[in-house]
Amino acid sequence: LAIFLGTDFTIAISPPFPIKEDSFAEDLDISPLTELLDRNLTIGVVLLRLGRYAVGVVHGEKLVAAKSGSRHVKNRHKQGGSSQRRFERSRERLVREIFDKACEVMRTVFRPYEKRLDYIMLGGEKTTLKGLEERCAYLTKTDIQVLERRLAVERPGKIAMEAIHREVWKSHVHELERPPSLQ
Repeated sequence: LAIFLGTDFTIAISPPFPIKEDSFAEDLDISPLTELLDRNLTIGVVLLRLGRYAVGVVHGEKLVAAKSGSRHVKNRHKQGGSSQRRFERSRERLVREIFDKACEVMRTVFRPYEKRLDYIMLGGEKTTLKGLEERCAYLTKTDIQVLERRLAVERPGKIAMEAIHREVWKSHVHELERPPSLQ
């Protein structure tokens, strides 16, 4: 975080990427934040929701590589009965298949850029991404830092990937109330 304390306000800025060094200044010093945002980073992006995935590489604001696809995943149902467990096993298999396919595409798309990738960012539904991280050995064995921040995406695909640089570079600004003891 970059935190700016004024006499009657506090603003916290959560930049898209980690600030590497702690610093403190008496006067307004935004240089660590601007230096971070001015870097021309290369980011690997994985967007995933059950049924659809998109993988790409963003350099600065430009999408330099991308591939997307889909695989059918059955919705859950609560019918019960003897066929319910068979349906669940079938759905679990389909989920594993989309995780495996997304992981395979990730390796293929990222391979030419591996030496230049600064970070990997994931986007989609939180529990689905957690399943991908548990299933995909590439994400756990890579030396590239996978950021905790999750990108917002409704429908992974070519259109979402072409606009994802806006989400990748987005900072979050929070105006905080100062406790009475600090005012």
